Amino acid sequence: MMNKTDPRETHDDEIDLKEVFRVIVRYKVSIILITLILLIASGIFAYYKPNIYASSATVEVLDDNTKGSNAQDAMLKAFGQNSANMDNVIAIFQSRYIVQKALETLNLSTRYYSINALGKKTELYKDSPFVVTSQVLDNAMYGKTFIIEPKDDTHFLLKIKQPSMWSIQGILIKLGLKKLRADQKITYEQVHKYNEPIQTPWFTFTVSNLEKLTAPKYTFSFTPKYAYYDSYIGGLNVALVSEYSSIVKLDYQDDVSLRAKEILNAIAHMYIHESIKEKTKSAQLTLGFIDSQLEKINSKLSVSEQNLQNYKVKNNVVSIAGKVALSSETVSKYEAEELNIQTEINILTNLQHFMNTHKDLNGLTLGTAKFTNPSLLKLIQNLQRMTDKKNLLLVDYTAIHPEVIKLTRSIASTKSAIKSAVESSLRQLTQRSRDIKATLVKYRKSIRALPGQEKSLAELSRPLKVNESVYEYLLQKKAETAILKSSTIANARIVDKALEDATPIKPKRKLIIIVGFILGLIIGIAQAFLREFMITTVRTVEDVEKLTSLPLYGVIPFTKDKMSKNIYEEAFRNIRTNLQFLPGHKENKIIAITSSVSGEGKTTIAAGLAKVLAQSNKKVIVLDLDMRKASIHKQFDLNNNIGVSNYLTSQNTLEEVIKQTDVYGLNIMTTGPLPPNPSELILSKEFISLLEELKNHYDYIVMDTPPAGLVTDATILMNYSDITFAIVRANYSRKEFVKNIDRMAREHSHNRVGVILNAAMIGKEYGYGYGASYAYGYGNSQYYKDRG
Repeated sequence: MMNKTDPRETHDDEIDLKEVFRVIVRYKVSIILITLILLIASGIFAYYKPNIYASSATVEVLDDNTKGSNAQDAMLKAFGQNSANMDNVIAIFQSRYIVQKALETLNLSTRYYSINALGKKTELYKDSPFVVTSQVLDNAMYGKTFIIEPKDDTHFLLKIKQPSMWSIQGILIKLGLKKLRADQKITYEQVHKYNEPIQTPWFTFTVSNLEKLTAPKYTFSFTPKYAYYDSYIGGLNVALVSEYSSIVKLDYQDDVSLRAKEILNAIAHMYIHESIKEKTKSAQLTLGFIDSQLEKINSKLSVSEQNLQNYKVKNNVVSIAGKVALSSETVSKYEAEELNIQTEINILTNLQHFMNTHKDLNGLTLGTAKFTNPSLLKLIQNLQRMTDKKNLLLVDYTAIHPEVIKLTRSIASTKSAIKSAVESSLRQLTQRSRDIKATLVKYRKSIRALPGQEKSLAELSRPLKVNESVYEYLLQKKAETAILKSSTIANARIVDKALEDATPIKPKRKLIIIVGFILGLIIGIAQAFLREFMITTVRTVEDVEKLTSLPLYGVIPFTKDKMSKNIYEEAFRNIRTNLQFLPGHKENKIIAITSSVSGEGKTTIAAGLAKVLAQSNKKVIVLDLDMRKASIHKQFDLNNNIGVSNYLTSQNTLEEVIKQTDVYGLNIMTTGPLPPNPSELILSKEFISLLEELKNHYDYIVMDTPPAGLVTDATILMNYSDITFAIVRANYSRKEFVKNIDRMAREHSHNRVGVILNAAMIGKEYGYGYGASYAYGYGNSQYYKDRG
């Protein structure tokens, strides 16, 4: 046998590896079963998980000043400071406004599915063999699953079911954690004909078959328009192609490849459409203002022309003297300029009033103003741009979002700058108006000096020329604005449209199955080691070796058939051989057999060891010293009327208490009647004298002692023995008890103490292959020298 090492010492890698394989082999059935379950489950999951398709498109976002970019713009772009705020662009692409309007251009209100014989669900997008046309639909019907089961070419079964009791929702309802809503209580099951209206209190629609329905079951559901965004936004991803790029890449994932393509293209086109719409808003407001001014000027012009014509006819005026014409022309010029200035003042005054009375400055414009501060137009454009950005951000964020707060502060600062610029322009225009009026006063005095007819003609011609000048100016501005509106282009263009890719990107079914197999293997092995860890009893030789440093003198197998019975008897012979090879084995006459608790086979081992010792032509006597629970006499079919207790109390002689057995050379001393003080009897001089007497007549004295973990008798008897065998029963003795035996042996280190494993299962999977030599190695004196 091999020398034992202290169980508290660290085992080397080879021993640990062997233990790992031993545990795996021991629980191989459960490991294989769990692995197969996870493998099958992953296969089922991979089969039923729908395919996911991907599509992508790219959009280039152009700066408004791209065509007129200068060296400074190029320098900013080189350092990544693109004038276009690409973060805002990405936010706009993902905003509810853009996505919702894009989805509304597609037919997404009804979703169709086919279900095969195995229950796999596949969505049919623009490929359904039937269509549902709804006329009346209650709100409770949105999101509810309608089931269609074809009966024949003209009939089908329409069903609405409550939530399945096996679904998460159904389980929560059954457990009382969730209540069944009113709409969930609605059920329906009835056969209908195709192309005929179906009317119920909750819906009215028609199911039309376009072709033969081949699947065993179909389903469809309705989605309200307001829910499009929440239903489809999850598949959208928007990002820049690179950090310093102005090209945005849009990716979309869906379980229908065609729908992924159409949604992406719809979002890209909607972004461009809204961009153009936003840019033409200012031009539209300007055109409206010009049209209103033209209408007023046109009325004045008609009146002036009519007055002049009537005067000429009445006074037969053919021509006007040069001086009158020159004066009138000059006055008309200044009056036209003064009128234009008044128009500018009116525009700025209205603008100032608008800013003072409105918080929302959307639609703010200068109209036709041209004499004002040049920076005012730029400030108003910046204000409109920041206001639009803020409104878009407020779609997805609250007013306390950092970007919204930043824009709010910028808007307030810009408003203040606009107000200052307006006030400055008004001061300049007012001063200019005063100067022109002073000039007009001078020219009008000169005109008054003209003859009455010329004077009247000049006064009539002057309003006409003024109105004609203003009218021509407004017509010119209208033409310019109309050209600007018609030539407005988006600040973005689609570089690559989304294409349909019929190859799914997910799920990776092979990978799922491999992961399921690996996960099953890991869980199976983990549960094996967990079960091994949870076992509190000793089962194998390896368990004994880990728990105690005591030598193992023998392993008694569990007997269940004839073959194991032969091995059982051979195990006792091995123990006998081990005793014979111990150093000074001739002095090892007294053998104590003990255990931690009752039921570990201590008495059976004592009887079996005594028999095999006697069979080697040795004289052996067995002392039953477990006086509280005598049982050795039952092993040999003897009575227990007198015994050790009678002899120690001098009631009977030694010859009277010794009993013969059927085994030649083997005698028994039973316990006799239970004394009131068994521990005191064992400590008495009479007991020591008994042992000395028996040593003179027998080669071996086998003492069947009480359990060491229950009473102190066994500890006392260990001091009298030459060698002690602690019995450990496989699948019965607790590991803590084995540790206690090891501790007890260390406390009585002057005696030899060893372990015998009882009722061990035979087989390599139990760590016990019989035939391995446990003898010889434990007989050297070094072990006991180390213990002293």
